[in-house]
Formats: sequence, C-alpha cells, structure tokens
Amino acid sequence: MSLSAPFLDRVSPDSAASLWIGGREPTDARTPRSYALGGMRIAFLNWARPWDGAARGGGVNGYAAALALELRERGHELTWLCAGSEYAPSPDDPSRPGEPYLARHPDWLGVRVLEVVNSPVLAPSMAQFEDPLSEVEAPALEALCRRVFGAIRPDVLHVQTLEGWSLGCLDVARELGSRVVFSLHNYHTICPQVYLTQGHRVPCHDNRRGHACAGCIPTTPKRTELRRRLPVPKAATVGPGVLKRLATSETTADAARCVPSPSGEGGEAIPMAVPVSDFAALARATPRVPDDPRGETPRLLAEREPCETTPPGDPALMPITNEIISEPEHEGLEANAYGRRREAMLRTLNACDAVLAVSEYVRARYASLGVASPPMRVMGIGTRMTRIAAWQRELLFDPPAFVEGLSWREQRPVRAVFMGYNNWQKGLPMLCDALEMLSPEELAQIDLSVYAFEGRVIEWRFRRLEPRLARLHFHDVYKPHDVPWMCGGKDFGLVPSVWWDNGPQTVMEFLACGLPVVGAELGGIPDLVRHGENGLLFRGNDREDLARTLREIVRTPTVLNELRRGGRPPKSIEGHAAEIEDLYGLLVEGEPAAAADPRATGERYA
Repeated sequence: MSLSAPFLDRVSPDSAASLWIGGREPTDARTPRSYALGGMRIAFLNWARPWDGAARGGGVNGYAAALALELRERGHELTWLCAGSEYAPSPDDPSRPGEPYLARHPDWLGVRVLEVVNSPVLAPSMAQFEDPLSEVEAPALEALCRRVFGAIRPDVLHVQTLEGWSLGCLDVARELGSRVVFSLHNYHTICPQVYLTQGHRVPCHDNRRGHACAGCIPTTPKRTELRRRLPVPKAATVGPGVLKRLATSETTADAARCVPSPSGEGGEAIPMAVPVSDFAALARATPRVPDDPRGETPRLLAEREPCETTPPGDPALMPITNEIISEPEHEGLEANAYGRRREAMLRTLNACDAVLAVSEYVRARYASLGVASPPMRVMGIGTRMTRIAAWQRELLFDPPAFVEGLSWREQRPVRAVFMGYNNWQKGLPMLCDALEMLSPEELAQIDLSVYAFEGRVIEWRFRRLEPRLARLHFHDVYKPHDVPWMCGGKDFGLVPSVWWDNGPQTVMEFLACGLPVVGAELGGIPDLVRHGENGLLFRGNDREDLARTLREIVRTPTVLNELRRGGRPPKSIEGHAAEIEDLYGLLVEGEPAAAADPRATGERYA
C-alpha cells in the first residue's frame, strides 16, 4: 500500500485529541479508570494490520484481530499499534527511510489503528535478524512511543508479538502506568528467527549464549531490505526508461519492484509489460524475477528445481519430542549480540505483569530459561471458528460411518484434509514422505484434500501420488469462512508439524468443525489432541511413525467412528475474551499476578 493513500494520515502524537475514540479524554495514566466502572483502555502491540488477518502476520494476527473485536464488543476501548513493515524515504536522501513517525488509519470496526512508519526494527523477525540489539533498544522508536502512550493512556498494553518494536517500548508503557501483558505465541523472544531450529531444520537446544545464532540462517542485509521497502517513484516505473533500466540491471532488486504481486499488495502494481522505447535494449536479457507469479511459472520452477532430497541420517530427519533439555551455562563464554538480546528479553518477561504461555510446552520451555511463574501462566487461546462453524452448520455434514466387521479393502476410502501453510515447519513435505512409504493398495484407500498457502511449489509431489490415491484435491488459497466446507464430510484433519508449534490454530479449527485430528506430539498440539479420544498422536518429525499411523487408520477405519464421537469444540473466542477481560481487570485493579491466574476459574474456560 502506498503511503500516499488518502485513508492513511500522518498524525502528531502531541495532539492527543486526534487519537481519542468517541471524543472521550482519557484520565491520568497513573490513576487508571476502575475496571468495575466500565471499559478499560487496551492497546495491542503487533507488526501487521488487523484487517490483513492470517494472510499477513500469520495465525497470531488473525487471532489478535478476533480478540480485539470481541473486547471492543464488551465495551472496552481498543487501540491497535503496528510497526516494522511500512517505510517512506527521507526528504534528504530518497534511498534511505526517514525518521519514525506515526500514521493513523481510519478506525477498523471501532478499533483505533495506529502505525509507526520507518520503525528502526523491521518486521517480520527474519528481516531484522542481522541486527538483534535494535530489538532491545531503539531510542527514536521509544521516544515516539512515549508521546503515543502519553496520548492514548492505555490501562493495559498487550504484546501479541514484539516484531517491529523494541523492549524499550514496554519500559515506556510501564513508566506511564500501563500494565504489560505478553503473549508467547511464538519463540521470537528467545530466537530471533522465531522457529528455534538451526537453519530452519534442526531443533536448537542450546544457543551457546548467542553464538549458535550467528550465521544460523541466510539473511538479506538490513540496508538492502530497507531500500527494497521504499516506494518506487511513479515516474521511474511507468516512464520510457523502465525497460532499459531492467535490461542493464545486474541484480533483481529493482526488477522485482516492477512486477505486481499476485495479491496486489505491497505497493502499486503496474503492468508486467511496458512500452518499448529503447530497441537496442531488446538484445539484452532482463534479470530473472524471484518468485515470479505468472501463470504456470511457479510449477515449472518447482519441477526444474525440485526440493533438495535430504539423505537418510541427516539431523533434519531425526524425530523430535517435547522433552525439555536444559541449556548448559557456558561459563567463561561471553555472550555476543544475540546472547545479550536473549538475556534482555528474559529479564523483560519477568518484569511483565503477566506472561501468557499458549501451551504447557511453551511454559515449560520458558521456565527452563528462567521465566518465573508468576508472572507466567498457561492460557490457551480461543478461536472464532466455533462461531463460523455454527453459522454454517449445514456444511459440516458427517461422512458415512465405517461398517463394523467389513474388510478394510471393502470400506470406502478415508477422507483426510490438510490446511495451513506450506513450509518445512508445518510438515507438508514430511506428509509427502510418509505417504510415499505406504503401498499402492493402502494409498488407494485415502481421499486427500490439501489446502496450502504457497503450496504450488510442492504440488508436483502430490501430483506424483495422485494416480495411487483414491482422490486428490489440491488448492493453495482459502479464507477462514471456507474452512467449514473444506471440512464437511471429511474423516480427520492432519497437523504434521515438525517443530515445537506453540499453539497451532489449525488443530482448533478442525476440532471446531467436528473433525478428529492426527497430529504430531509436539509443542502445543498435545494440549488439545488426546490420543485415542479426539485424535491420534505420532512422534514429531518421524515419517515412519506417521506412515504407521496412516496405515492403521486405513486398515482399521472404524476407529474414526469412535474418534469423531470423542471430540468436543475448543475454546471459543468469546469465552477467551471473557478470561482475558478478567485477567486485565485484576491487573488494573492492582491484584497480585498470582491472583490473576485464569486456571483458578475452572471449567468456564476449558
């Protein structure tokens, strides 16, 4: 989106009146409005915008947007703060971003939306990877936060993710009287690339005071990434010199700006082809555009450059469990910048008023690193899918039951569905590996549906399986309201994550639609999937164990009848908003953190 868009206004944080909702002037931050007297002033910290949902910002963004709307409905004043993705050039040097400033979007469904343009901390996290200490201290950003928080006076600042922000921003909020709540939706606070895996493949049990982080993943230099995010002047993109500039460019950085993204997001899209004025340039090739979105191009590239085959015995193929392995002290080893970043993050978490681990594994992992309880406690999130499923109940029809006593070869095929992102961590490549381990006779009993964002690059592997499967349906884009029809008539959902997935929302979405879940026994999945009751668990990142589980389902499909009867809906976003509201209220009223533990409320939020 261009910064010149009329609905994004630059505002002066000194003008507090321009930031109030409904014209109500906030009370002094050091004497917060009583929770018992009505609504609280709540601010969410995130990097993506709320209306982008999970398409930009992942499941965290979709969840936070749903929670913000529920709290708004309950009478609270919501401000959404985002940063780290929008940049504008300096008036003195168009090749560099200017100083951070605040921009205001029109209120979104009653939620105030403020965006920091030119944050010195880039988002998402991997764009910031080479500069870890800016996530600890960013003076220009913190000075801006002081003015913004001074204007909106939040009773509670709830950090959904720190990407795009610095720890100093939380210090400012505390100084101004806000209670700070931090949700551990991912591992960003202890892993600057989020996944806690070396090279995005091998589990990381020891960061060696930050030295294991150095060189962990390939990254784009921060300066290059910043320049890429700056808008391209219209004259440069539509003028007659465009083709010549592309033809003589030595890199693809400039060329990529002239290619519209498939979704039309991320800047002003222009036609792929431009008028030719320099015919001499036609003899020279234009640079190859990375991630070219045109037509069949992604599939052809995947076919010509297939995924690398991981040899047997490679550490990336080793099974993973939820066992917590304590990290050595490494006495005498001085922490590098990544190590100092982690130490600062852990100190800040312990200084928060509440830290919400979204699963028991997350709590145990952070406790092993020194985060105390309190302020940390387990609070699983809620899902809006319970409401969507109730609205579209007619789409969630049960499949025909499997017949007791009938041979598995005579039963109808089992109907499995995968939905989510196609990346290594979500396990779609591992699912392919496991399916290849089944016999043609067993595959002929599997009706598989795959709905995978960015799935086109792996589609060829499933097409190779297609002749052996009972049926294959492959699609790479969907919206939350599509999930009921995607799940209708299916037997089970697949969640084959190969990392410690904090609290995968696809599990909750399957359960909300009445499907048992076949999932990895990793991260937060076992919190929701009870083996033999509402699903089946297999050992994480273990292709043979997943293949064994699928083989058992195919050969004894009547187990699916029992698993379907054993399911119950997960926590709704409405029930979750109520427990979050209770937590906020206790903190604002000055109750000790231990008294605000939502587990004390019992079945209400189970």
